[in-house]
Amino acid sequence: MESSQQNFELGVNLEITLDSKDNDGLIFIPKNTSLEVKIENYHGKILINEMVIKKIEDELSLSKDTMEISSLDLKLLDRFLFKQLNDKATYDYSPYKHFLNYDFSVFEKGRRPSEIDWAMFSSLYVFSCNVLPESIKVELSLAKELRISEENVKKYLKKVPENIFIKTGGMEKRGGNLTFDAEELIKNYLGEDEKKVFEENPFLKFHSDLDLA
Repeated sequence: MESSQQNFELGVNLEITLDSKDNDGLIFIPKNTSLEVKIENYHGKILINEMVIKKIEDELSLSKDTMEISSLDLKLLDRFLFKQLNDKATYDYSPYKHFLNYDFSVFEKGRRPSEIDWAMFSSLYVFSCNVLPESIKVELSLAKELRISEENVKKYLKKVPENIFIKTGGMEKRGGNLTFDAEELIKNYLGEDEKKVFEENPFLKFHSDLDLA
């Protein structure tokens, strides 16, 4: 994967070129084809803003005038990009770096969460639903971030007070909304700078099937 720069902070746009050397089981790009992708870090979510498929000219190739588009497989392109950017040897990208600053150790230590703990946990869940690729399991990703088991994440989701968070869909499906009470709890806890982030970030309060980007 070739990239225009080695920085993927908030608002940064990257121009990435992929070819058959990037085939790793998630995607497949034929030998005579390249993919030019423009992506953006939008509040922690990887947005694919533009994608161009190009033919690689090869004077030795008998098929240089054709493109093997029928073989192109990009179903998991968002997951591939997430995996590549997440590599600590390169970008060390994590969407959780762009979440609000909060100490979630109460969940790791098995203590009784307070109302603000529940509110922030719910916001983190909603954030995960919005920024993680659809092919990545939210509960597993949250478990790694909070350093608890996936089963405990599911238990906590069931225990969140209804005045804080309303889960939509089944437990295995993404979805849910913070209540007005939870929003007020979070805003009262945060300093002015992070309060502004909370108010402006569309991924911290609710998750729906609509593309908020």
